[in-house]
Amino acid sequence: MTLKINPLLAATAGLTLMTGAAAFPMMAAAQDAAVASSNAQDRVFEAAFFENYAPTTALDMISRVPGFQLDGGDFKRGLGQGGANVLINGERLTGKNEVGGQLSRIAAANVVRIEIVDGASLDIPGLSGDVANITTKTTGVSGTWSWAPQFRKRQKANWGHFHLTVSGETGDLSYSAELRQESQRNGHWGPETLTAADGTLFETRDENARYYSEVPGATLDLNWKPKEDHVGNLNLEYNQFNFNGSEISDRRAVTSRGEDLQTQFSNAEDEWNAKIGADYEFPFLSGKLKTIGYYRAEHSPTVSRFDVFELNGTQTSGSRFFQTADEGEAIGRVEYSWAPQEGRDWQFGVEGAFNFLNIEQDLLLYDGQDFVDEPLMSDTRVEEQRAEATLTHSRPLSPKWDIQASLGVEYSEISQTGDAVSDPSGEVVRDFIRPKGFLAATYKPNDDLSIRFRAEREVGQLSFFDFISSVDVRDDLGNAGNVNLVPSQSWLGSVEFDRDFGNGNTFKVKFYGAQITDLVDRIPVEIPIDTDDDGEPDDIEFGDAVGNIDSTAYRYGFDANATIKGDKWGWKGTQLDLRFDWRDSSVDDPLTLRSRRLNNDKETYWSAQFRHDIPNSDWAYGFFTDQFVNAPAFRLNTINDFHFDGPWGSAFIEHKDVLGMKVKLELLNLFDASDDFERQIFTDRRDVGELDFIESNSRKFDRFINIEFSGTF
Repeated sequence: MTLKINPLLAATAGLTLMTGAAAFPMMAAAQDAAVASSNAQDRVFEAAFFENYAPTTALDMISRVPGFQLDGGDFKRGLGQGGANVLINGERLTGKNEVGGQLSRIAAANVVRIEIVDGASLDIPGLSGDVANITTKTTGVSGTWSWAPQFRKRQKANWGHFHLTVSGETGDLSYSAELRQESQRNGHWGPETLTAADGTLFETRDENARYYSEVPGATLDLNWKPKEDHVGNLNLEYNQFNFNGSEISDRRAVTSRGEDLQTQFSNAEDEWNAKIGADYEFPFLSGKLKTIGYYRAEHSPTVSRFDVFELNGTQTSGSRFFQTADEGEAIGRVEYSWAPQEGRDWQFGVEGAFNFLNIEQDLLLYDGQDFVDEPLMSDTRVEEQRAEATLTHSRPLSPKWDIQASLGVEYSEISQTGDAVSDPSGEVVRDFIRPKGFLAATYKPNDDLSIRFRAEREVGQLSFFDFISSVDVRDDLGNAGNVNLVPSQSWLGSVEFDRDFGNGNTFKVKFYGAQITDLVDRIPVEIPIDTDDDGEPDDIEFGDAVGNIDSTAYRYGFDANATIKGDKWGWKGTQLDLRFDWRDSSVDDPLTLRSRRLNNDKETYWSAQFRHDIPNSDWAYGFFTDQFVNAPAFRLNTINDFHFDGPWGSAFIEHKDVLGMKVKLELLNLFDASDDFERQIFTDRRDVGELDFIESNSRKFDRFINIEFSGTF
């Protein structure tokens, strides 16, 4: 394959080479001192440790901490225990904002140090394992910026990916703000084949798909310290998501079973969403009281179009599916923390939440001349009211043992109204009481080794969209809603071994297991059918919906990762990060009653990342490669298997001072991987039908180039 290099890239590379001759030496002595302080005893990484990487934000710095993996806690329920494994000046991040975004708004110049501590030793409920405490300072007004154009084969050049942040303080108020645009220009293309159960190829397809999006947004974070021990935070965020996707498939018959035609599919979304989060902490009685509020609103109109044409251009069929989703989430929480003795911390928390999803949708079908309305359960609203109370205690048991325990209870009421509800009252209401809690402990037999144990009772998070029926017009599939969904419940257990060999060399492995009841998966459901259009159902057919599986499910595996710094062996400035995950799972298939893996569950994942910051220069280079394997997804009469024909690979070269900027040139998809998909279609339900045919496609997207300019001011 031949790559056509854009003139802008060639000019930038030339500029980078010219400035390389004038590269200033790095502060090797300061770097060595910072590495020396980052030992197994304290794992404190002073700002000097990161100088050789020329970071612009706290996110750049946290990604270079040896052995640490950022966890955003994105799937945690509510505002309560847990969350991201990052603290800012000893405090949890506020609200439910994405952790990477918050860290990218902190300029690297304002980071004093990053300390890796054990979560069980903190007085913050729910945190376990490695937690990064980032100590910051604010010195006047500062900011960061980045611009990352991308160039891909068969796609328009992407010029619209940039971030601009500014931070500072005035009196008792400090602030950070960001403007961003994260446009995407993606696509893939390739053949698809349809093969009968006996191996006969009966149709080929040539397919081309594009996915373009514009994602502008703005964020403002305020921190207020009116007096000692009083701290307030306010977070405001607004985003838009404007998406357009298209897929054209030219189909050609190989045997009489195939068809000669063209299909055109497109989908679009024009979303906006807004978030506001606030908290205030102050001394109260003999402890601290913290009040937290959060609200999120989202408006998402979408449309999907599917059309079928004969080779002469005559349209034979088509459909239009319109959906408007309005979502909202409001959470209020109060936490009272106190320490009757030093090192023995207690916290009592109460939380209330209200969530809703309101759906309006229409389906139009082509009748040979025009698109006409098709009866559809179109208007539905789902609401949840939830309350919880938790009591958490943290304490050291001995110089080698730290422990944290929590007990809680959750009450939830879920109601649904609208066309999907067959109850005469027009509403379905259900309520649940769920116990929850955890026990976490850390044992440190010496300064180099931490052994962590955790047992937890967890309540799962439902997606309200699973309550709503919808239509997949491209694959002609109905997605039945399920008004009877309940949250899953799990017993979770893990043990983790974390060994620090000093000088940034680490090894960590975690073994875990889960027992899951009321697993949310795909199940067969009975759908009433009105065959004579008299308004009354007179027949039943089986459909496919998200639902709860009655049998108990199991999941177990291990995650291992290691960081190797080359300085110890004379390869100064090098770092290699390795990761390998393995997982197995089982549940009784609700159709066949035979054991299978959980739908789309991870089977294996591995990655390797190498970086070399050349000593006494501004140059760096490196590579990244990874590969994942997921389990298939089982539906009523299909088995779907997506696999990435990798591995994925990328390589970069970076110069840290091109006219005061950092410039990074990256080549992606080094191994020319493709998106591959296989679907087995059965003649009837999988438990009674036979394999009818197999649909297989392989879509390439070729190597592409990304170049990032970044800097500070």
